[in-house]
Amino acid sequence: MIVKYGPSLMWMAAVGCILQAILGVESMKYTVYCGQPIHEAYMRLGKPIAWAWAWSLMLFIPVIWPGWAAASATAVVALQLGRMPGPGDSNLVLIWAIALLVVSLIILHLGVKIQRTLELVNWPIVLGVIVLVAIAVVAGAPSYAWVEVGRGIFSFGLPRGADWFVIAAAIAYIPAGFGFNLMLSSYARDKGWGMGSKVGYISAVIGGRRVKISTEEVPFEVNEENLRRWKGWLRVIRVDSWIVMSLLTFITVYMTSVMAYGLLAPKGLAPMGWKVAAVQAEALGAVLGPVAWVIVLLGGFFMLFGTQFGLMDAVSRVITDNFWIASRGVRKWAKDDPRRVYYAVLYLLFTIALILLIGSIKFGWAKPYGIAATGANLGLFALTVAYPLQIIVNYRFLPKELRPNAIVTILLFLGMIYYGFFLTGLLLQTLAGIQILP
Repeated sequence: MIVKYGPSLMWMAAVGCILQAILGVESMKYTVYCGQPIHEAYMRLGKPIAWAWAWSLMLFIPVIWPGWAAASATAVVALQLGRMPGPGDSNLVLIWAIALLVVSLIILHLGVKIQRTLELVNWPIVLGVIVLVAIAVVAGAPSYAWVEVGRGIFSFGLPRGADWFVIAAAIAYIPAGFGFNLMLSSYARDKGWGMGSKVGYISAVIGGRRVKISTEEVPFEVNEENLRRWKGWLRVIRVDSWIVMSLLTFITVYMTSVMAYGLLAPKGLAPMGWKVAAVQAEALGAVLGPVAWVIVLLGGFFMLFGTQFGLMDAVSRVITDNFWIASRGVRKWAKDDPRRVYYAVLYLLFTIALILLIGSIKFGWAKPYGIAATGANLGLFALTVAYPLQIIVNYRFLPKELRPNAIVTILLFLGMIYYGFFLTGLLLQTLAGIQILP
């Protein structure tokens, strides 16, 4: 996108990382205070089962599209063949895509806590991606690209004639996208942060044990000693949201943008989808030789594969939490074992994704990049409504001493405006053929 529309779009990535970091912190604060994930608070605003269905559909529908598995399979096949796969390689891509989807499923079966398993798997992936991208960008990107892309962080504006489908998809996924705050809040509970240690967690079926998750809030008493501890937990959740999730994502996006802009813009190239990786690898080959192909595609694979199983867990986790809290009938059916609900949702997600994967790759329903972008755009609404909901929760359910300051509240309001703007642009282009900036 940076190559096609210019480095001035970098401001969108910076703003997105800031706004989602703020939302993540505010959502986890609720969990630290009373032990329950933020979606429990949403249910207090209306009929719980209605909220459970609303959030489940807002997250399930966007994520059933297995674009990340298909794209990561494309990277593996490109490494295997030494070239980007063509129509005649669809069977090979499909085999790898199914294999990676199965591996994602297996990962989510292991460990005492699923949350802990994801951390152990994801940290090597994150570090590997950063190292590979850093090698490529330092070796291949000219110095002016660093400066131009850096300036883009402060060059607020939108390109005329932009494809809102592409821009809105990128906005929705940086740094973590829709459901980001719900996922972080659930993880905070499972990590036992604050009062989350009194509630329970979702354990894996292999290596874990049955753990009953309480549906009751366990708020701490607001006193001097607990407020001191509260400030300590605030530092923990701010590091998790600001540094681990948002800053590392922004650094990765910045480096990949510098590499793409520095290598492709001088040649007048603006490829989309996985063609970006192939063209960058070829351009970088002039500097690093054949190893450039491996660096670019391997980095892309790790990034995409990690996203695939991360999304599978996040959606299964959030849906489980929603119905576990909202429905006594669901808890009775599960025999007080949340794993029954979690894996039922996970297997349903896997089955639908598998069908769509076969249809997209074998029968050409859609391309990997297209289905990943479709999922992001469908989730943009969930991201937009999370900000006003967080403001309501902060002022209705948190004690006065724990509420955010006015600046945080204003930024949450701006988050609603920011994502609502891109959602509006997307809807106008998709439904009415109108572009905000023709």
